Amino acid sequence: MNKLLIYIVSYQRKEYTQGNIMSITKIKPPNSQIIVCDNGSTDGTREWLEENQEKYELGLIFPEENLRVGGAWTLLTNYFKEDEFDYILLLDNDHWMVPINESWFEECLELYKQNPNLGSLGLLGRRKPGWFGNETMEDQNFKNRKKLNKQEYYSTIFYAGCRLDKFKLWHSTMNNWPHNFIGDKIGRHYHTLGYDTIKLNPGYALDISQYTFDNPNHEEYNKWFFKRERTMQGYDNKLNRTPEDEKRKEIIKEKFGIDIYNLLFPKTKII
Repeated sequence: MNKLLIYIVSYQRKEYTQGNIMSITKIKPPNSQIIVCDNGSTDGTREWLEENQEKYELGLIFPEENLRVGGAWTLLTNYFKEDEFDYILLLDNDHWMVPINESWFEECLELYKQNPNLGSLGLLGRRKPGWFGNETMEDQNFKNRKKLNKQEYYSTIFYAGCRLDKFKLWHSTMNNWPHNFIGDKIGRHYHTLGYDTIKLNPGYALDISQYTFDNPNHEEYNKWFFKRERTMQGYDNKLNRTPEDEKRKEIIKEKFGIDIYNLLFPKTKII
């Protein structure tokens, strides 16, 4: 049986880390392990993780500083040898697996079986399929997509997090990662080694921040992130793309259930 490591990197936005773990736990495959690396949150995330470690069977890593995603990925390679797992699912805390399809891992393995040179699968669905970079750039590879069962897929390097990679390949890559960011660099590196990277549509996960970006509790973090990593124009654009209240609430209830809905929208809690 294939052994899967699920690795979640979190920083601030406690509700996102909570919801991420609650969601993936519902569809966690057998013979898998969840590890969370918290990059120095000060909003109660670490305390919640410690309080719920036994409930969700979590492994926890608490670095002393914010290593960003790339640094957190490299840090994990110090804890495991490259042959201890077969695959690794890499999630940011705002990348939530939709807890509907319990067969998602088996379906991904089928794609790996049909594509022997496959090194990575991008699992994140987009509101605007075929676009990346906060919906600012169109991926021309999307036009060449194929289909397996209910999932379309296409060869591309344009995805970073929310990916299912071969563990040995990922481990050897991240063990000596020289960059501050992931971006499309890891896909380009895999290609130089002779591996393909493909992205799914609609995928098995959603970027929950697309639906709750206007959360006032996250405003400080969001502005800090966009000032540091992106642009404030990008911040405004994402804020303006946040769906209307009733529409997003229906999406959350449909895809994630009442418990997640109540976590994100406590003021309109459903009993």
